[in-house]
Amino acid sequence: MGRLGDIKRSLKRIMNDSMDSISIAASRYAETRKFKDSRRVAIFSKVHLTPEQQKQIDDFYVKNYGAKIPHTWHRHFTAFTGNFDYRYFPELLYIPEFEYFMNSGANYTSALSDKNVLPMIARTAGVKTPRVIFSRTCGVFRNPDYRFITEQEAVNLLTHSGEVFAKPSVNGNSGLGCEVVNTDSPDEARRLFSRLGSDFVVQERLKCHSDLAAIYPNSVNTFRVISYIWHDEVKICPVILRIGQGGKFLDNAHAGGMFIAVDDDGTLHKTAFTEFNTQFTKHPDTGLAFDGWKIHDFPKVLKAARIMHEAVPQVGVVNWDFTLGEDGEAVLIEGNMRYGGIWIFQMAHGKAVFGDNTAEILQWTLKMKSLKKSGRSAHRFGS
Repeated sequence: MGRLGDIKRSLKRIMNDSMDSISIAASRYAETRKFKDSRRVAIFSKVHLTPEQQKQIDDFYVKNYGAKIPHTWHRHFTAFTGNFDYRYFPELLYIPEFEYFMNSGANYTSALSDKNVLPMIARTAGVKTPRVIFSRTCGVFRNPDYRFITEQEAVNLLTHSGEVFAKPSVNGNSGLGCEVVNTDSPDEARRLFSRLGSDFVVQERLKCHSDLAAIYPNSVNTFRVISYIWHDEVKICPVILRIGQGGKFLDNAHAGGMFIAVDDDGTLHKTAFTEFNTQFTKHPDTGLAFDGWKIHDFPKVLKAARIMHEAVPQVGVVNWDFTLGEDGEAVLIEGNMRYGGIWIFQMAHGKAVFGDNTAEILQWTLKMKSLKKSGRSAHRFGS
Protein backbone atom coordinates (compact mmCIF):
# COMPACT_ATOMS: atom_id res chain seq x y z
CA MET A 1 0.00 0.00 0.00
CA GLY A 2 2.90 2.34 0.72
CA ARG A 3 4.28 1.92 -2.80
CA LEU A 4 0.84 2.37 -4.35
CA GLY A 5 0.33 5.50 -2.26
CA ASP A 6 3.61 6.94 -3.50
CA ILE A 7 2.58 6.30 -7.09
CA LYS A 8 -0.80 7.99 -6.57
CA ARG A 9 0.83 11.03 -4.99
CA SER A 10 3.34 11.28 -7.85
CA LEU A 11 0.59 11.08 -10.43
CA LYS A 12 -1.39 13.76 -8.60
CA ARG A 13 1.63 16.09 -8.57
CA ILE A 14 2.21 15.51 -12.27
CA MET A 15 -1.46 16.26 -13.04
CA ASN A 16 -1.41 19.40 -10.88
CA ASP A 17 1.73 20.71 -12.57
CA SER A 18 0.33 19.93 -16.03
CA MET A 19 -2.95 21.74 -15.29
CA ASP A 20 -0.96 24.61 -13.81
CA SER A 21 1.04 25.05 -17.02
CA ILE A 22 -2.10 24.81 -19.15
CA SER A 23 -3.88 27.44 -17.03
CA ILE A 24 -0.99 29.90 -17.31
CA ALA A 25 -0.66 29.36 -21.06
CA ALA A 26 -4.39 29.78 -21.65
CA SER A 27 -4.49 32.99 -19.62
CA ARG A 28 -1.50 34.42 -21.50
CA TYR A 29 -3.22 33.59 -24.78
CA ALA A 30 -6.38 35.40 -23.64
CA GLU A 31 -4.39 38.53 -22.78
CA THR A 32 -2.62 38.46 -26.14
CA ARG A 33 -5.92 38.10 -28.02
CA LYS A 34 -7.23 41.33 -26.48
CA PHE A 35 -4.69 43.20 -28.56
CA LYS A 36 -6.12 41.79 -31.78
CA ASP A 37 -9.09 44.11 -31.18
CA SER A 38 -8.96 46.76 -33.91
CA ARG A 39 -9.76 49.51 -31.41
CA ARG A 40 -6.69 48.68 -29.33
CA VAL A 41 -4.57 48.26 -32.45
CA ALA A 42 -5.59 51.77 -33.52
CA ILE A 43 -4.41 53.14 -30.17
CA PHE A 44 -0.99 51.50 -29.77
CA SER A 45 -0.14 51.76 -33.48
CA LYS A 46 0.17 55.52 -33.08
CA VAL A 47 3.08 55.10 -30.64
CA HIS A 48 6.53 54.34 -32.05
CA LEU A 49 9.15 53.63 -29.42
CA THR A 50 12.66 54.88 -30.06
CA PRO A 51 15.50 52.37 -30.32
CA GLU A 52 16.71 53.60 -26.92
CA GLN A 53 13.30 53.02 -25.33
CA GLN A 54 13.06 49.54 -26.84
CA LYS A 55 16.50 48.72 -25.47
CA GLN A 56 15.49 49.95 -22.01
CA ILE A 57 12.51 47.58 -22.00
CA ASP A 58 14.49 44.63 -23.31
CA ASP A 59 17.39 45.11 -20.92
CA PHE A 60 15.10 45.52 -17.91
CA TYR A 61 12.97 42.44 -18.66
CA VAL A 62 15.86 40.19 -19.66
CA LYS A 63 17.70 41.13 -16.47
CA ASN A 64 14.75 40.65 -14.13
CA TYR A 65 12.39 38.25 -15.92
CA GLY A 66 14.87 36.29 -17.99
CA ALA A 67 13.22 37.06 -21.33
CA LYS A 68 12.09 39.87 -23.59
CA ILE A 69 8.40 40.70 -23.78
CA PRO A 70 6.39 42.18 -26.66
CA HIS A 71 6.41 45.99 -26.62
CA THR A 72 2.67 46.14 -27.32
CA TRP A 73 1.65 46.96 -23.75
CA HIS A 74 4.30 49.67 -23.33
CA ARG A 75 3.11 51.30 -26.54
CA HIS A 76 -0.53 51.03 -25.47
CA PHE A 77 0.00 52.53 -22.02
CA THR A 78 2.20 55.31 -23.42
CA ALA A 79 -0.54 56.26 -25.90
CA PHE A 80 -2.84 57.57 -23.16
CA THR A 81 -0.74 60.12 -21.26
CA GLY A 82 2.25 60.26 -23.58
CA ASN A 83 4.49 59.14 -20.72
CA PHE A 84 6.92 56.29 -21.36
CA ASP A 85 8.06 54.05 -18.50
CA TYR A 86 10.24 51.03 -19.25
CA ARG A 87 8.91 49.44 -16.02
CA TYR A 88 5.29 49.26 -17.22
CA PHE A 89 3.91 45.87 -16.15
CA PRO A 90 2.09 44.15 -19.04
CA GLU A 91 -1.25 42.43 -18.65
CA LEU A 92 0.52 39.48 -20.29
CA LEU A 93 2.30 38.87 -16.97
CA TYR A 94 -0.19 40.27 -14.47
CA ILE A 95 -3.29 38.02 -14.52
CA PRO A 96 -1.65 34.89 -16.01
CA GLU A 97 1.33 34.92 -13.65
CA PHE A 98 1.60 37.54 -10.89
CA GLU A 99 -2.05 37.45 -9.78
CA TYR A 100 -2.15 33.68 -10.31
CA PHE A 101 0.83 33.06 -8.04
CA MET A 102 -0.20 35.67 -5.45
CA ASN A 103 -3.74 34.27 -5.15
CA SER A 104 -2.87 30.60 -5.41
CA GLY A 105 -5.29 29.58 -2.65
CA ALA A 106 -8.19 28.96 -5.02
CA ASN A 107 -10.68 28.13 -2.26
CA TYR A 108 -10.00 31.38 -0.41
CA THR A 109 -10.08 33.38 -3.64
CA SER A 110 -13.49 32.01 -4.58
CA ALA A 111 -14.99 32.42 -1.12
CA LEU A 112 -13.74 35.97 -0.59
CA SER A 113 -14.93 37.02 -4.06
CA ASP A 114 -18.51 36.30 -2.95
CA LYS A 115 -20.20 39.66 -2.31
CA ASN A 116 -22.26 38.02 0.41
CA VAL A 117 -19.16 36.87 2.30
CA LEU A 118 -16.77 39.82 2.24
CA PRO A 119 -19.16 42.22 4.08
CA MET A 120 -19.06 39.93 7.13
CA ILE A 121 -15.30 40.34 7.29
CA ALA A 122 -15.56 44.08 6.65
CA ARG A 123 -18.00 44.44 9.53
CA THR A 124 -15.54 42.70 11.86
CA ALA A 125 -12.68 44.88 10.58
CA GLY A 126 -14.68 48.07 11.13
CA VAL A 127 -14.96 48.96 7.43
CA LYS A 128 -18.33 50.20 6.18
CA THR A 129 -20.23 48.48 3.36
CA PRO A 130 -23.57 49.40 1.75
CA ARG A 131 -26.57 48.56 3.93
CA VAL A 132 -28.05 45.22 2.86
CA ILE A 133 -31.83 44.97 2.41
CA PHE A 134 -31.68 41.21 1.88
CA SER A 135 -29.53 38.70 0.02
CA ARG A 136 -29.74 35.30 -1.60
CA THR A 137 -27.00 32.69 -1.34
CA CYS A 138 -27.20 29.24 -2.96
CA GLY A 139 -30.92 29.90 -3.45
CA VAL A 140 -31.56 30.78 0.21
CA PHE A 141 -32.91 34.23 1.10
CA ARG A 142 -31.46 35.98 4.17
CA ASN A 143 -32.13 39.23 6.01
CA PRO A 144 -29.39 41.78 6.88
CA ASP A 145 -28.51 39.75 9.99
CA TYR A 146 -27.88 36.66 7.82
CA ARG A 147 -30.99 34.90 9.14
CA PHE A 148 -33.07 32.81 6.72
CA ILE A 149 -36.27 34.37 5.41
CA THR A 150 -38.88 33.19 2.93
CA GLU A 151 -39.16 34.37 -0.65
CA GLN A 152 -42.39 36.15 0.27
CA GLU A 153 -40.58 38.04 3.03
CA ALA A 154 -37.91 39.05 0.51
CA VAL A 155 -40.66 40.24 -1.85
CA ASN A 156 -42.14 42.33 0.96
CA LEU A 157 -38.76 43.87 1.74
CA LEU A 158 -38.12 44.79 -1.90
CA THR A 159 -41.57 46.26 -2.54
CA HIS A 160 -41.38 48.48 0.55
CA SER A 161 -37.78 49.74 0.24
CA GLY A 162 -38.03 52.31 -2.54
CA GLU A 163 -35.03 52.65 -4.84
CA VAL A 164 -32.39 49.96 -4.25
CA PHE A 165 -29.37 48.49 -6.00
CA ALA A 166 -29.33 44.78 -6.93
CA LYS A 167 -26.32 42.84 -8.19
CA PRO A 168 -25.05 39.28 -8.58
CA SER A 169 -22.89 38.19 -5.65
CA VAL A 170 -20.77 35.64 -7.55
CA ASN A 171 -19.23 35.57 -11.03
CA GLY A 172 -20.06 39.19 -11.77
CA ASN A 173 -17.81 41.69 -13.52
CA SER A 174 -17.93 45.08 -15.23
CA GLY A 175 -21.37 45.81 -13.80
CA LEU A 176 -23.06 42.95 -15.68
CA GLY A 177 -26.38 42.04 -14.12
CA CYS A 178 -26.53 45.11 -11.86
CA GLU A 179 -29.84 46.95 -11.66
CA VAL A 180 -31.34 49.97 -9.96
CA VAL A 181 -34.80 48.86 -8.85
CA ASN A 182 -37.81 50.73 -7.51
CA THR A 183 -40.94 48.60 -7.49
CA ASP A 184 -44.04 47.95 -5.41
CA SER A 185 -45.07 45.02 -7.62
CA PRO A 186 -44.65 41.50 -6.15
CA ASP A 187 -44.63 40.07 -9.68
CA GLU A 188 -41.79 42.36 -10.75
CA ALA A 189 -39.90 41.44 -7.57
CA ARG A 190 -40.11 37.76 -8.47
CA ARG A 191 -39.01 38.49 -12.04
CA LEU A 192 -35.96 40.26 -10.61
CA PHE A 193 -35.17 37.20 -8.48
CA SER A 194 -35.38 35.05 -11.60
CA ARG A 195 -33.04 37.33 -13.56
CA LEU A 196 -30.44 37.46 -10.78
CA GLY A 197 -30.54 33.73 -10.04
CA SER A 198 -29.51 31.96 -6.86
CA ASP A 199 -26.76 34.33 -5.66
CA PHE A 200 -27.31 38.07 -5.35
CA VAL A 201 -27.60 40.95 -2.93
CA VAL A 202 -30.02 43.86 -2.72
CA GLN A 203 -28.59 46.97 -1.07
CA GLU A 204 -29.42 50.56 -0.34
CA ARG A 205 -28.64 52.88 -3.22
CA LEU A 206 -25.65 54.82 -1.99
CA LYS A 207 -25.34 58.57 -2.13
CA CYS A 208 -21.79 59.79 -2.64
CA HIS A 209 -19.76 62.40 -0.82
CA SER A 210 -20.43 65.88 -2.22
CA ASP A 211 -16.94 66.04 -3.78
CA LEU A 212 -17.78 62.94 -5.84
CA ALA A 213 -21.40 63.81 -6.60
CA ALA A 214 -20.33 67.20 -7.97
CA ILE A 215 -18.34 65.42 -10.69
CA TYR A 216 -21.28 63.27 -11.82
CA PRO A 217 -24.31 62.58 -9.59
CA ASN A 218 -26.02 59.69 -11.42
CA SER A 219 -23.58 56.91 -10.55
CA VAL A 220 -21.75 55.79 -7.45
CA ASN A 221 -18.29 56.94 -8.55
CA THR A 222 -15.75 54.50 -7.18
CA PHE A 223 -12.06 54.36 -6.43
CA ARG A 224 -10.26 51.29 -7.76
CA VAL A 225 -7.43 50.43 -5.38
CA ILE A 226 -4.85 47.67 -5.87
CA SER A 227 -3.27 46.42 -2.66
CA TYR A 228 -0.77 43.59 -2.42
CA ILE A 229 1.17 41.88 0.34
CA TRP A 230 4.92 42.09 -0.12
CA HIS A 231 7.37 40.92 2.53
CA ASP A 232 4.64 40.94 5.21
CA GLU A 233 3.55 44.48 4.42
CA VAL A 234 0.48 45.75 2.55
CA LYS A 235 1.47 47.94 -0.40
CA ILE A 236 -0.93 50.31 -2.16
CA CYS A 237 -0.57 51.09 -5.87
CA PRO A 238 -1.50 54.41 -7.52
CA VAL A 239 -5.29 54.81 -7.44
CA ILE A 240 -7.84 55.74 -10.09
CA LEU A 241 -11.38 57.11 -9.82
CA ARG A 242 -14.05 55.66 -12.09
CA ILE A 243 -16.83 58.05 -13.15
CA GLY A 244 -20.11 57.49 -14.94
CA GLN A 245 -21.46 59.58 -17.78
CA GLY A 246 -24.39 60.02 -20.13
CA GLY A 247 -27.09 59.40 -17.53
CA LYS A 248 -25.81 55.88 -16.79
CA PHE A 249 -25.71 54.56 -13.21
CA LEU A 250 -22.56 52.46 -13.78
CA ASP A 251 -19.04 53.87 -13.67
CA ASN A 252 -17.14 50.83 -15.02
CA ALA A 253 -14.79 51.45 -17.93
CA HIS A 254 -16.16 48.38 -19.73
CA ALA A 255 -19.66 49.82 -19.31
CA GLY A 256 -18.80 53.17 -20.91
CA GLY A 257 -17.52 55.04 -17.88
CA MET A 258 -14.33 57.06 -17.66
CA PHE A 259 -11.37 56.92 -15.29
CA ILE A 260 -8.83 59.38 -13.97
CA ALA A 261 -5.68 59.28 -11.86
CA VAL A 262 -5.91 60.34 -8.21
CA ASP A 263 -3.00 61.53 -6.08
CA ASP A 264 -2.61 60.27 -2.51
CA ASP A 265 -4.18 63.45 -1.11
CA GLY A 266 -7.29 63.03 -3.29
CA THR A 267 -6.39 65.50 -6.04
CA LEU A 268 -7.49 64.55 -9.55
CA HIS A 269 -5.21 64.77 -12.57
CA LYS A 270 -6.03 66.84 -15.63
CA THR A 271 -7.44 64.23 -18.01
CA ALA A 272 -9.97 61.40 -17.75
CA PHE A 273 -9.99 58.56 -20.26
CA THR A 274 -12.31 55.89 -21.57
CA GLU A 275 -11.10 52.37 -22.27
CA PHE A 276 -10.53 53.25 -25.91
CA ASN A 277 -8.86 56.60 -25.25
CA THR A 278 -11.58 59.19 -25.58
CA GLN A 279 -10.21 61.99 -23.41
CA PHE A 280 -11.95 64.58 -21.24
CA THR A 281 -10.60 67.52 -19.25
CA LYS A 282 -14.15 68.36 -18.11
CA HIS A 283 -17.03 66.03 -17.36
CA PRO A 284 -19.30 66.05 -20.44
CA ASP A 285 -22.50 66.09 -18.34
CA THR A 286 -21.68 68.45 -15.48
CA GLY A 287 -18.89 70.56 -17.02
CA LEU A 288 -16.71 70.14 -13.92
CA ALA A 289 -13.01 70.59 -14.74
CA PHE A 290 -10.95 67.70 -13.40
CA ASP A 291 -7.54 69.32 -13.02
CA GLY A 292 -6.88 69.97 -9.33
CA TRP A 293 -10.36 68.93 -8.13
CA LYS A 294 -9.88 67.48 -4.66
CA ILE A 295 -11.73 64.67 -2.90
CA HIS A 296 -11.05 65.80 0.65
CA ASP A 297 -11.69 62.57 2.56
CA PHE A 298 -9.86 60.33 0.08
CA PRO A 299 -7.06 59.29 2.51
CA LYS A 300 -9.75 57.37 4.43
CA VAL A 301 -10.08 55.11 1.37
CA LEU A 302 -6.39 54.23 1.45
CA LYS A 303 -6.62 53.47 5.17
CA ALA A 304 -9.71 51.28 4.70
CA ALA A 305 -8.07 49.35 1.84
CA ARG A 306 -5.09 48.58 4.03
CA ILE A 307 -7.34 47.45 6.90
CA MET A 308 -9.33 45.19 4.57
CA HIS A 309 -6.28 43.50 3.13
CA GLU A 310 -4.84 42.90 6.58
CA ALA A 311 -8.16 41.17 7.37
CA VAL A 312 -7.77 38.75 4.41
CA PRO A 313 -4.06 37.81 4.23
CA GLN A 314 -4.98 34.56 2.49
CA VAL A 315 -4.93 36.44 -0.84
CA GLY A 316 -1.86 38.30 -2.05
CA VAL A 317 -3.31 40.93 -4.39
CA VAL A 318 -6.78 42.50 -4.51
CA ASN A 319 -8.51 45.08 -6.69
CA TRP A 320 -10.82 46.90 -4.26
CA ASP A 321 -13.75 49.15 -5.17
CA PHE A 322 -14.45 51.90 -2.64
CA THR A 323 -16.47 55.07 -2.55
CA LEU A 324 -17.02 57.81 0.01
CA GLY A 325 -20.48 58.12 1.54
CA GLU A 326 -22.33 61.35 2.25
CA ASP A 327 -20.76 61.35 5.71
CA GLY A 328 -17.23 61.29 4.26
CA GLU A 329 -16.51 57.72 5.43
CA ALA A 330 -14.98 55.11 3.14
CA VAL A 331 -17.46 52.47 1.93
CA LEU A 332 -16.26 49.14 0.53
CA ILE A 333 -18.26 48.09 -2.53
CA GLU A 334 -16.41 44.85 -3.33
CA GLY A 335 -13.07 43.12 -3.61
CA ASN A 336 -11.88 41.50 -6.84
CA MET A 337 -9.47 38.63 -6.26
CA ARG A 338 -9.49 37.27 -9.81
CA TYR A 339 -8.99 38.97 -13.19
CA GLY A 340 -8.36 42.30 -11.50
CA GLY A 341 -6.18 43.85 -14.18
CA ILE A 342 -3.70 46.71 -14.00
CA TRP A 343 -4.10 48.36 -17.40
CA ILE A 344 -6.41 51.10 -16.16
CA PHE A 345 -3.93 52.39 -13.55
CA GLN A 346 -0.97 52.62 -15.91
CA MET A 347 -3.03 54.28 -18.63
CA ALA A 348 -4.31 56.94 -16.23
CA HIS A 349 -1.12 57.63 -14.26
CA GLY A 350 1.40 57.17 -17.05
CA LYS A 351 3.77 55.25 -14.81
CA ALA A 352 4.51 51.69 -13.72
CA VAL A 353 1.92 50.39 -11.28
CA PHE A 354 4.53 48.68 -9.05
CA GLY A 355 7.09 51.48 -9.23
CA ASP A 356 10.38 50.70 -7.53
CA ASN A 357 9.18 47.19 -6.66
CA THR A 358 8.80 46.18 -10.32
CA ALA A 359 12.23 44.55 -10.71
CA GLU A 360 11.84 42.46 -7.55
CA ILE A 361 8.30 41.45 -8.51
CA LEU A 362 9.52 40.26 -11.91
CA GLN A 363 12.34 38.27 -10.31
CA TRP A 364 9.87 36.66 -7.92
CA THR A 365 7.43 35.87 -10.73
CA LEU A 366 10.21 34.16 -12.69
CA LYS A 367 11.16 32.13 -9.59
CA MET A 368 7.56 31.04 -9.03
CA LYS A 369 7.28 29.91 -12.65
CA SER A 370 10.35 27.71 -12.20
CA LEU A 371 8.92 25.94 -9.15
CA LYS A 372 6.55 23.03 -9.06
CA LYS A 373 3.09 24.01 -7.82
CA SER A 374 3.61 22.17 -4.54
CA GLY A 375 6.79 24.13 -3.79
CA ARG A 376 5.46 27.66 -4.19
CA SER A 377 3.82 28.11 -0.79
CA ALA A 378 7.19 28.64 0.89
CA HIS A 379 7.86 31.63 -1.35
CA ARG A 380 4.52 33.44 -1.36
CA PHE A 381 4.22 37.22 -1.28
CA GLY A 382 7.85 37.95 -2.22
CA SER A 383 9.55 35.49 0.12
